[in-house]
Amino acid sequence: MKTNTVQEEPKLILTYPHKTILNWIAFVTIISFSLIVTWILKNLIHEGTDESGRMIIVIALVCIPLLLCFMVCYFYLNAVKLEVDKNNSLKYYTYGSRGHSVLHFRFALEDIQEIKESKLPLGCSKVTMKIKNPIFCGFNEKKIGKQMNVSVIAEREKVDFFIQEILNRHSDRL
Repeated sequence: MKTNTVQEEPKLILTYPHKTILNWIAFVTIISFSLIVTWILKNLIHEGTDESGRMIIVIALVCIPLLLCFMVCYFYLNAVKLEVDKNNSLKYYTYGSRGHSVLHFRFALEDIQEIKESKLPLGCSKVTMKIKNPIFCGFNEKKIGKQMNVSVIAEREKVDFFIQEILNRHSDRL
């Protein structure tokens, strides 16, 4: 016996656009910074003086953790995803430590009380929503009894379409 575990495709996905110019600039900066640090370390090791030994320790204690911090921020910056299903149910995901998305909250379009859009450079927008009574989807589903703020950075065209759909739903209810 087979069970049908295939989920329907979401109608709209709002997620951070990973192919923007900003990401390419950050990627090139991280690569060039790491190449510069390794070149400096290579030259200091080759020199072999007491002063170069101190500089190696300083670079190891300052620059390498800073580089690792940049890499973590690059890979996990704004790592959230908002999916709108065909039945107008919204699912809010965040990315786990291994890059797999984890469902955190679920709510309906009617639960959105307030929505704000902020224009960002490079064709992106930030959507911030106030949600009443979201459902936490952890080990077991639990309705949260308080209002919660959720924000997503996505491409401007998708954000505008999402906001228009929400405004159309609210005007239909009134």
